[in-house]
Amino acid sequence: MDGTKPAGVRCRDCTVFEATSDGIVITDVQGNIVEVNDAFCRIMGYSSAEVLGRNPRLMKSDRHGPEFYKQMWRSLAETGVWQGEVWDRRKDGEIFPKWITINAIKGPGGRVTHYLGVFSDLTGFRKTAAELELLAHYDPLTGLPNRVLFRERLAHAMALARRASRKVAVLFADLDQFKPVNDTLGHAAGDDLLCQVAARLAGCLRVSDTVSRLAGDEFTILLDEVSGAGDAARVARKLLDELRFPFALGGREWRLSVSIGIALYPDDATGLDELLSHADAAMYRAKESGRDRFHFFSRSIHARAAAHSALAEDLRRAIDQGELVLYYQPQIEPVRGRLVGVEALVRWNHPRQGLLPPAKFIPLAEESRQLGAWGDWVLREACRQLRVWREADLPPLRVAVNVAAQQFEDSRLVDRIAGWLIEEKLEPGQLELEITESGAMANPERTVERLHEMKAIGIRAAIDDFGTGYSSLAYLQRFSVDALKIDRSFLRDVPEDHENAMLCAAMIALGQNLGLRIVAEGVETNTQLEFLRERGCDELQGYLFGRPVPAAQLDMLRRTTQSFLGSSSPRLTPGRGQRAQQANGGRTRVTTRRLRAAQPSQAPDGDRRRNR
Repeated sequence: MDGTKPAGVRCRDCTVFEATSDGIVITDVQGNIVEVNDAFCRIMGYSSAEVLGRNPRLMKSDRHGPEFYKQMWRSLAETGVWQGEVWDRRKDGEIFPKWITINAIKGPGGRVTHYLGVFSDLTGFRKTAAELELLAHYDPLTGLPNRVLFRERLAHAMALARRASRKVAVLFADLDQFKPVNDTLGHAAGDDLLCQVAARLAGCLRVSDTVSRLAGDEFTILLDEVSGAGDAARVARKLLDELRFPFALGGREWRLSVSIGIALYPDDATGLDELLSHADAAMYRAKESGRDRFHFFSRSIHARAAAHSALAEDLRRAIDQGELVLYYQPQIEPVRGRLVGVEALVRWNHPRQGLLPPAKFIPLAEESRQLGAWGDWVLREACRQLRVWREADLPPLRVAVNVAAQQFEDSRLVDRIAGWLIEEKLEPGQLELEITESGAMANPERTVERLHEMKAIGIRAAIDDFGTGYSSLAYLQRFSVDALKIDRSFLRDVPEDHENAMLCAAMIALGQNLGLRIVAEGVETNTQLEFLRERGCDELQGYLFGRPVPAAQLDMLRRTTQSFLGSSSPRLTPGRGQRAQQANGGRTRVTTRRLRAAQPSQAPDGDRRRNR
């Protein structure tokens, strides 16, 4: 071995030589190692004594053929430098990539005396690049392809299908009622459920097919090479059946379903975005038809989707355009029929479609995340109307307003309401906020906190749709509410339906024992009224006493009547049912006749969703 070091360069005693994090190796002209730095030893795993005097072939990985090294030496001979990626082998046998620059060092007379190699370990970079690639193309929760990779695969499948005159199917799948999982069991359980769903969906498909998670609880499925709608339908039925089996979540079973929309290439669309949009529209049609089913795209679905999109766009301007209006439904005391409160119910006076009920637009407001702004408008308008009634010297009235669970997430909600009450010079007790039982249980601790804030300034609170949300009695005591509203579903066919009658009686007794005011919703018959009155229900609300009306028409009724019953033996409005008509003998209460006469002929139904 020569052993001569590069002229003019000190190695072991050179601070830069040892301080650099890059590995450095110096060989003589024959290719034998004459010097290495500490970084070389750390990266390669050899001590300097183990490599000095030996050829770098010691670390060869055999991943590169003879031509690779010929090109390297040719470049060194012609230009004096070579740079590139080399796979080498550490002492422990691990093969890894490194980026190396080799320079030919010349002595006096221009003769090459040594070769200097400086390299860095690419392992960490490659790992990071692989992780970035994974994040760029795969969903981090489920491990499924994400939107980007799905689109790439769909574009490729469509190109192949176009050349081979084949078909491709896209299935757009959305889980039904997934939100209650997060609300009831928590987001960790929701994530677990999504992972289980992803595994089941993938297990139903061929290796050549692709299932991806777009976002939230939305999945898309690419069926490569299908003969027609029949193949897609068979897969959709298989997916529906698979997801009907219960899921294990936190030691309990949870049942789920899915709605699926199907679009075929090239039958339904020839463009990628159009194909996805049509599958999405078909999925919404499946949901509208009752969920837990699949629908193929059709032109009528396209028209419905376009109308849905247009309505959503109009919705964004509804508040600014002054198109919202509040209607009020009476809440009466059942013995004397006195009006003791009203429930504020929002309506949208659409410029082209007329007065729309909540069922037409509240889901849109939820989808577009506008429910917070709508909720604030309703609360603010209810406070303004209370002030108008006070200035008109009408008797004080309690107004109940529905508050969505997502509004309760807003820590500044109660502060804003307090400001509106002060601005309108109102007593806080005139306003009662209603939150559904399921909404209250979505985050019980947050609900307790928000209700305590309300109670501290005197705002009333009620649990709406009581009996439908599986609330804990322990939390019910902690909720600091003033009232329970029995859901209308429990009044159906009461008292003839013995089971519903028992449930109603039990809920009334429970509320009385807790010292709460009990309000029954959906009262439509005399027999229901008598049943509730006999059991001591505090207040009643329903079509028996009138549909929701605008504030001005409610003003007229408040000025002209003292009772919504008309007599000690209340009568139904004609047309409420055969038994009711017979009992009434064709007579109509004055108060009810006036109330109905005050309503527009197109008075909307759909109050079961109300402002939520």
